[in-house]
Amino acid sequence: MDISQLPIRKGCTKPAKRLGRGSSSGKGVRCTYGNKGAKARSGRGKSIGFEGGQTPFFRRIPKYRGRNFTSPDPFKCVEITVQALNHFFKDGETVNIDALKEKKLVHKLSRSFKVICTGTIDKKLVVKGRATNSARTLIEEKGGKVEEA
Repeated sequence: MDISQLPIRKGCTKPAKRLGRGSSSGKGVRCTYGNKGAKARSGRGKSIGFEGGQTPFFRRIPKYRGRNFTSPDPFKCVEITVQALNHFFKDGETVNIDALKEKKLVHKLSRSFKVICTGTIDKKLVVKGRATNSARTLIEEKGGKVEEA
C-alpha cells in the first residue's frame, strides 16, 4: 500500500474560509477585514516601506556616494604560501610579482604579494616582495633572501 492509497481520516482536512459570501457565512458583514481602509479593499496590502503617502525613509536619506569610503581592492596584496614557492619555482630563481603572474599563481591585476609561512621550503630563492617574519626566517635558513620591493 503506497501513500496515495491511504484513507483520509476524519478531521484531517478543513474547507477553506469563504470570506465575503454574505452575513450568513458566520463572518459578519465585514468578513474579518475590519472597517474601511486600504486593508479592507481588494488587492490587499501595501509594499514594504510604504508610509501612508509620506516620503518613505529610504528616499529621505541621501544616497551613500562614497564619502569616507573606499571599496576593498581584491588585487591590492595577494598572499602566497612558502609551499607554493617551493613547488612552482626552481632553485636559485627570483620570485617577484611578474614571475608569479607568469606562473598564474596570482591574478593578472595583482599589484603586490606577501609570502606567508605555510608549509616547508627546500630551495634557495630570492623573494622581491614582502614576507612575514616566520616566512622570512624559513627562506633565509635555506640560503635564500627576502628583499622588500
